[in-house]
Amino acid sequence: MSKLRPGLRFRDFLQVLKKEGDLVEITEQIDPHLEAGAIMRKVYEEKLPVPLFKNLKKDPKNPDPKNLFNIAGCIGGLRGFGNDHARIAHHLGLDSQTPMKKIIDHLVHVRKYKEGIPPTVITDESLAPVKANKLAGDKIRLNSLPAPLLHKGDGGKYIQTYGMFILQTPDKSWTNWSIARAMIHDDKHLTGLVMNPQHIRQVAEEWAKVGKGNKIPYALCFGVPPAAILVSSMPIPKGMSENEYVGALLGEPVKVIKAETNDSLVPIDSEMVFEGTLDLDTLVQEGPFGEMHGYCFPGTGHASPKYTVDAITYRDDAILPVSNPGLCTDETHTLIGGLISAEAKIRLMEHPLLSKLVLDVFTPYEAQAIWLAVSINTKELVKQNMTGKELSELIGNYIYSSKVGFCIQEIVLVGDDIDIFNWRKLFWAYATRHTPGDDQYFFHDKKGFALCPFMNLGPRNVDFMGGNVVTNCILPPQFKDPNFTFVTCDFEGYDEETKEQVLAKWDRLGF
Repeated sequence: MSKLRPGLRFRDFLQVLKKEGDLVEITEQIDPHLEAGAIMRKVYEEKLPVPLFKNLKKDPKNPDPKNLFNIAGCIGGLRGFGNDHARIAHHLGLDSQTPMKKIIDHLVHVRKYKEGIPPTVITDESLAPVKANKLAGDKIRLNSLPAPLLHKGDGGKYIQTYGMFILQTPDKSWTNWSIARAMIHDDKHLTGLVMNPQHIRQVAEEWAKVGKGNKIPYALCFGVPPAAILVSSMPIPKGMSENEYVGALLGEPVKVIKAETNDSLVPIDSEMVFEGTLDLDTLVQEGPFGEMHGYCFPGTGHASPKYTVDAITYRDDAILPVSNPGLCTDETHTLIGGLISAEAKIRLMEHPLLSKLVLDVFTPYEAQAIWLAVSINTKELVKQNMTGKELSELIGNYIYSSKVGFCIQEIVLVGDDIDIFNWRKLFWAYATRHTPGDDQYFFHDKKGFALCPFMNLGPRNVDFMGGNVVTNCILPPQFKDPNFTFVTCDFEGYDEETKEQVLAKWDRLGF
């Protein structure tokens, strides 16, 4: 039996989870209308195994009820036993015990030091499981598919929450793999957010420049290599093709094959592929949708572009991966937040001064991934003779001026005694080490994140400018005195001898 490659093949990923006791196969009939979503939310919130729904309630008009489709949810949620980030580690083919800090460092290392590996193009359809079944014309009936209504207030059935869009510029110089939400509009069309500064919008606008903004070829691939879906969430630089980075992460090329109706090259092991054209000129109602910040606001949809679905190819017993965003922790936090952390660290390491000061970067899930916590080397900070204002403005301008700052509303600076991957310690520092107002520096000339509830429902919802802040939680003496020290009033604050003495007799003390 061949070795399982969870980073390369989605079904291998699920098989690894099953072997580790982190997947539940649900054979009882489940309604994709809210019931599946409710199960998924409980799974996320209680860190339960991945649910694989193998008996969804089907519409009698479904063109292939045997194969279209099952649903796997909570793919990037946290695990309730062992390493809570095991599923994210498996996305990259790493050991299941790899913690998030090392996952981020791995992403950074490969980006900085490994050559990209482009995909390998396959022409033999017999080698591509995704070509096993094909639909076109009248056989395409999107409304008959068991796509989920995930939240009570959603404006439609969001079939696309964990799939990967593939778009290529007209000159073929840039192939973009990205995640962008999309819901079923009618039997032949999807609609979804195609917004700046997301790269899907930037590629689409290249087609508009040559007069083809209403006929932009795309492929939407579900169940792609887990490493690919992970990288599709990452705000890598404009013009950089994700597919080569994915190859570098996996140590081998992703195998791809040409789509049915356009030149898109799709991963051969995908579960399903929708393909057709994106029309920027025809706008239809999209949303609302319960998003990463934990809310759905009925009646707040958007006019969004329309995707025509001209062909569908799919595997036998196809599986639709689904993310159900909301209160932390789900894929919008582990993937979007985690990968913002990696890209922010890469960017900060490229700065001549900040590369000396920044140790680690993380978007804490408890802040719904709109905070960026930055750990600062305080010994090095003293050498730079900087003020809190100077450091905050330097980091704020640098991050908020780039795509990596798109989803971030608050940057929190802490000294290196704080483990930024420990929410309790981070929030302790936040509450006790900054003076509200005095140690906060605002960037009202920078774009805020339109999906944040306080942005889209507040006074800044006209142009979404501002609302960004850097909060400096580094104590004033830490900027000037290399010998400044303090004792933390917790167990770790005791000397090693005392701690060892206590631990040695802990059991016999009756605890």
